[in-house]
Amino acid sequence: MVDDWDEADDENPFVMKIRDPLQPADREELTTKELHTLIHDGQIDLNPPYQRDVVWPEHKQIRLIDSIFRNFYVPPIVFTVSKDDDGEVIRICVDGKQRLTSIQKFIDGQIPYRDSVTGKSFWYTIPESLRASRLEVPIHYKRLFEAKRIICAEYHNLAPTTEREIFQRVQLGMALTVAEKMQAISSPRATWISGLQEKWVLSDSHGLANIMDWDTKRGRDYQNLAQFVYLCGTWPNQTVPTAQKTGIWLDDRAPLREQFKQKVEQVLANMSYIARHPLLNKGFKKPHPRVAPVEFVFIGVMLFLMPNISHDQRSQNIYNLRKNLRSKFTDVRNNTQVVKASWQFIDKLMDEADDEVHIIESPSVVGSRPRRSLTRKKRRYYADNDDDEDYDDSGDYNAKYAQGSTRGHDGQNGHRRRK
Repeated sequence: MVDDWDEADDENPFVMKIRDPLQPADREELTTKELHTLIHDGQIDLNPPYQRDVVWPEHKQIRLIDSIFRNFYVPPIVFTVSKDDDGEVIRICVDGKQRLTSIQKFIDGQIPYRDSVTGKSFWYTIPESLRASRLEVPIHYKRLFEAKRIICAEYHNLAPTTEREIFQRVQLGMALTVAEKMQAISSPRATWISGLQEKWVLSDSHGLANIMDWDTKRGRDYQNLAQFVYLCGTWPNQTVPTAQKTGIWLDDRAPLREQFKQKVEQVLANMSYIARHPLLNKGFKKPHPRVAPVEFVFIGVMLFLMPNISHDQRSQNIYNLRKNLRSKFTDVRNNTQVVKASWQFIDKLMDEADDEVHIIESPSVVGSRPRRSLTRKKRRYYADNDDDEDYDDSGDYNAKYAQGSTRGHDGQNGHRRRK
């Protein structure tokens, strides 16, 4: 009877239930010296995949140091705590990266304490070459700063998706970029995209961030990866990969087929190889040395849709795509006109190619019906009413995301077949 009653309550919308509560966070106090040591020992991870870059300007970092010295309130640092493969305790910073970085930089001698009255700067650590020109923090003030305690809230053994949800919730009042908010989405697809970012963008040996002039700051690399995969996953629909649409796709829990994932990985492997090869990388350096985000997205889509060609052909197609866009637009960004021109270029390539070059594609989502490469007439879909989507940091992603949640998938609303 108890089980039946509980089940009835669970289904009754008029019975209040607290859904999936977390275990309360432990409250810890760590000194600035302890935090600094943990950062340098690698026991505090300041850079989980969803975390944003260091964005505080120096004056704001210096102001935090002044606040700590003068006992002003500093909000708690939020960690999730787990153990690595060696059994070492690792604290992953979910909230507080800017504060921790400021503390670390002060003790390392990268920023000073600045007297608010005299304007004089005092440095905690001074290299020998600068001792004649810099004032040093007196030893008793160093010890005072080292003993300052920072409140920390520590969650234990959380799943990665829960970490991301905490990050989203604690950042609600912060000025995150559209890309950073997208990167904070908690879902299996988002986790997979993070893995692609780690392997193919951030890798020291073959990461695209190291071999291509491309904006990867503040989550833009993650956003571009997600947009590229979104367009591949929803093809043959041809649309503008706005943050709203890409965010909805990322948040979809429907599992992706392994075959689709493998093809995406192969595209990134090909892109990395071409970008590193001196005889093939012309398209990443010309006609402009910096690859625009929308160019990166459609280079990926083009390689995905035409898998059975040589690296020489891929290299030439990349160059021709960028040359085509740069000849038509002075401002190459992710908007309706540039996206439409990109789709038209890829359409033309596919129509001119031999039949064996066309992709014969199984659906991206498990349980969907197979689909085949289509003719030009059936393949073209454009959303003429799509808003331009640029990379303005002031974009209200939460508002866009909420508006998009009531709409159907691409191709069901707002799309018409181009004749």
